[in-house]
Amino acid sequence: MTGTVLVFEGQGATSVPGEPALDLTRLPPAEAQRAIVVHQLARARADASRAEGDVVGVLGQSLGEISALAFAGALSDADALDLVRLRAELPGRLLDERAWTMASMTRLPLERAEGAAEGLELWVVGRNAPSDLIVVGTRDDFAMFVARLGVSPNTYRELPVVAPYHTPAMAPVAQALAEAAAGCTWRDPRHVVLTPTGPGQVRTAAEAAAVVVAALTSPVAWREVLLDAAARWPGARWRECGPSASLYRFVWKNGLELDWGEA
Repeated sequence: MTGTVLVFEGQGATSVPGEPALDLTRLPPAEAQRAIVVHQLARARADASRAEGDVVGVLGQSLGEISALAFAGALSDADALDLVRLRAELPGRLLDERAWTMASMTRLPLERAEGAAEGLELWVVGRNAPSDLIVVGTRDDFAMFVARLGVSPNTYRELPVVAPYHTPAMAPVAQALAEAAAGCTWRDPRHVVLTPTGPGQVRTAAEAAAVVVAALTSPVAWREVLLDAAARWPGARWRECGPSASLYRFVWKNGLELDWGEA
C-alpha cells in the first residue's frame, strides 16, 4: 500500500527549530506544549501538501494525540490549542502540589515493573517496546521502586514532568477537561486516526472527544499502536512531524522496518 502515515510525538521536546530556535525549557508548560502542537501541525500540513499519495492515517503519542486529531479535522486548531493549554494548566489548579517523577525504563519486563510498583503511588504509563516502559510516580515512591528492582542508573532515564499524566491521579483534571471539551465543536475525522489510549481507531466525533479526556488517565500503548499501523499500511511512507523526532527508536526496538523519516 502506498500513501503517508503521519506521526506526532508527545511533550518531550526541549526546543522547536527556527531562526532562532525556540527554547521550550524557558517557557511555562502551557506555552511549550502549544508551541509543540503548532509546530507539528505546520510540518504535517507542509509534508501532506508536497507528498505523493494521500495521507492514509495519523497517530499520536500523548500530547501528539491532540495534534493527530486536529490534523484529521476532528477539531479546529483553536479548540485544540485551548485544550492543550487546559491540559497543562489544570493540574496546578486541581491537584495537590506534589513532586512527581517520570522515567524511561529499559530492559524491564512489564510484569516485573508492575510487581515492584505494588502498593506505591507509581504507575506504568507507557509501553513502548518489549522491556521498554515509562513510569510515573512521586519522587519518594520512584526511589522505592528503583530500590525494589535493584536496577542500575544506566537502565533508566528520568524525564521532566509537571503532573502525573496518564495515571488515575489525573481524574479531577480529566473531569474538568471533559467539561471544556463539551464546549468544542467535534467532527468525524477525515483520516484514519489510531490511538494508543482509546478504542484503537477513532471513527466518530464522540470518540475523538472521549479520547482527549481518557488520555489523561490511561496508559499509552505505543507498541500496540505501532504494530497495528504497520500491519494496516505495509509499504506506506511514514513521516514524524517533530520537533524532536524522538519516536523512530521505537520502530527498531519493535523490530519494524518502515520507510520512516522526518516530515
